[in-house]
Amino acid sequence: GFWMSFINRSSQQNVAKKVGMFILAVVLVGCATGEPFGTAKSKIPALKADKARIFVYRSMNPLALFKPRVFTLDGKPIADTYASTIFYHDVTPGSHDVNFNSGRDKLAINVPAGGKIYLKYSIVDDSVAIGNTAVTVIDNKIAEDELTGVHLIEAAIRNADEVK
Repeated sequence: GFWMSFINRSSQQNVAKKVGMFILAVVLVGCATGEPFGTAKSKIPALKADKARIFVYRSMNPLALFKPRVFTLDGKPIADTYASTIFYHDVTPGSHDVNFNSGRDKLAINVPAGGKIYLKYSIVDDSVAIGNTAVTVIDNKIAEDELTGVHLIEAAIRNADEVK
């Protein structure tokens, strides 16, 4: 009697918590949802000859759903990056520094005029990087293969607290 009703109530609360977390995840990710990259990429404007394009993406990682990261280029915050999203940022061709993990880590990149580069943000264990973020330059062909299910979002800072 009593214990069965207690166990049932407990499992109902767990289900309610999971449903609540799912709804919260959908709402939070909804802030950053865009069109699937496969259909949206045809709407991306052509790159000007005197510019270079950086694509920044993260693949789907349910454990990192609530962990936006900030794409910081040459010390300046540019945009949030969320699980399963991609955005682009046009820059002056040449050398740039991608800063991450609160400025502790830096990745030097070189983007050719009229060219593009893909940067993948990954959430990693503290033993890999203090700050839990790794940023990697990914070969264009490999990156394009990884973009299934990724959504194109506008490059923007959505939460000013992230850049304090």
